[in-house]
This record gives sequence, structure tokens and C-alpha cells, in this order.
Amino acid sequence: MAAREPGLVLVDVDDQGQIAGAVLGAYDGRRGWVNRLAVRSDMRGRGIATKLMAGLEERLTAIGCPKINLLIEADNAGVVPFYQALGYQADDLIFMEKYLATARRRELLPELSDEPYVFATAASPPPQTAMFAAILEDEGLTLVMTKADADRARLEYSHVAARITLRVNSAWAEIGLTAAVSRVLADVDISCNVIAGAAHDHLFVDWPRRYHALDLIRQL
Repeated sequence: MAAREPGLVLVDVDDQGQIAGAVLGAYDGRRGWVNRLAVRSDMRGRGIATKLMAGLEERLTAIGCPKINLLIEADNAGVVPFYQALGYQADDLIFMEKYLATARRRELLPELSDEPYVFATAASPPPQTAMFAAILEDEGLTLVMTKADADRARLEYSHVAARITLRVNSAWAEIGLTAAVSRVLADVDISCNVIAGAAHDHLFVDWPRRYHALDLIRQL
């Protein structure tokens, strides 16, 4: 059975003692694994990730590990050159997975909309234009709608998002449901804006990383 070695979790801290980066490794007796490598966004470009990887490799070597593996999801392919520079090579593999339902697990049933959405600003709702939500603040009116509808109405917006609806029925008094989702997404630097309806919660995440966000939510 695979076992996580306490010594294979390395953390780097900044001058204030706050966590700047971390790497979580494991060793199953045959191969080492890089389960997660992350560096705080404001601390990137300082060699922290390289130092963490070097430390993990040194500790794996010390316990007799002959080879180290890692997996990179398609929407995070931008990190491939980093690992290549450290000597890692791509391999032809078939990756398989299966979600296990347990008695304690509550299925969130996330559903990804095909259309991109935007948060547009307007003095008033444009006529004959469909909206998903309208938010009136002291600073003005924000309209949540599909990008196509915003473009037709010539509304201004700065961010394109994907809408993920949690089809599980959630009560107004329920505590921690969207907080758990937000924490998981924040761990991988995926921004999330939550709009709660009477029946469901709707998450708006970065459009380019929508599939990664969907997969993480499915694993909860």
C-alpha cells in the first residue's frame, strides 16, 4: 500500500513566517510521486518551486526511491517547461479514474454551462435582453449574463467566466457548502464568484480553467 512519508511534505516560508510554497510528495515503495506543488502567487519567480523540488528529490533518493512521477492536467500545461528544465520527461500513459460514492459523501452534481458569462455594468437593464442575475449596489448596476447577450447589448465587461451550477438542493441555512468549494478552487488559484438562488448555488469561475474547476468540484 502507498504511504505518505511525513518527511516528503516540504514547506517554504517568507520573511514574515507565512507559507510561500509547498510540495507534497509520496512514496509507494516503487515510485515517488509529486502530488502537489504550489507557490503563492506573489512569491513566484524567485526559485522557490525549484528549491522545493530539489529538496523532495533529495529526500526520495535518501529512502531508496529510484524514480519520481507526476501528473499534469491539460489546462495546466504551461508548467511543462518548468519540469522539463528539471529533467522530467513526458511518457505515453493511459490515465484512468473512478469516483467512489460513500455513505458520507454528498454529491454536489456540478453542471457546466456551455456558454461564457460576464459581469457587465449598465445604467439600467437593456430592453429585451436576458439576464441571469442583476445586482444593484451603491456604485451602480451589475448584470450577470451570457457574453453573447452582453455583446449584442454593447455592454462593457472585463472578465469572462464559466457558470457551474451545483444541482444538489441546498438550503438557505446550510453552512459550509460553497465555502468548501471555494477553498478547493482557491488552493489552485481559480477565482470563484458565488451567486445563491432559492434552489441552487451558481459558481462563476475563470473561463480558461473551467474544466479543471469542474473536476475539482466533482472530487469533493
